[in-house]
Amino acid sequence: MFQKVIALLNRFYDKFIYANSLKYTNNNFFLVDLPFLICPVHLLSGLLATTDPEFEKKLYIAIRESVAKQLIPAFGTDFGFRGKKMVAFLEQYFTASGWGTIKNIDLDFAAKKAIIKISNNPVTSCLHSKAKAPADHILRGIFAGLFSRVFEEPVDCVETHCCALGECDCEFIIKKQLLFDFSDERVRRQLEAEV
Repeated sequence: MFQKVIALLNRFYDKFIYANSLKYTNNNFFLVDLPFLICPVHLLSGLLATTDPEFEKKLYIAIRESVAKQLIPAFGTDFGFRGKKMVAFLEQYFTASGWGTIKNIDLDFAAKKAIIKISNNPVTSCLHSKAKAPADHILRGIFAGLFSRVFEEPVDCVETHCCALGECDCEFIIKKQLLFDFSDERVRRQLEAEV
């Protein structure tokens, strides 16, 4: 199994190595000109072990804004991807980078909605059955920022199923905030209602 993972990682990153676009300079990694790092999962799962809904919302918003305003424009500019091509590239990127396996992605560009299921999420797997509410505010922020750029309209993300709750997969619903049901406690806990 480990060999398959290494092969997948190598196939994805080999393209960038071949084009001299993956570099290690001054003790930092760069994919094209985008800096990245390799990080122990426990550093991230420690952030998600919180039981403070206000901190969770702030973390989500900060990541959503950073992805939409900094990360996705860098990918779009450097790689020239838009729409479905951007989604396909980022699905491969996150899977090859160890974020888990995107098992199902249901995209509706006309309605500006998506459902994403992830198996083997390393971050929430560390919290398996230890949380009382869906916990992956990092991926929620990433998906909300990503799809806000893909759909060219602000969207939000709510995690409806989570490994940290003892479930097999994590599931994320992405759509315009006004389409979420705020009578659902999971939605209220994860999103700040815009007035």
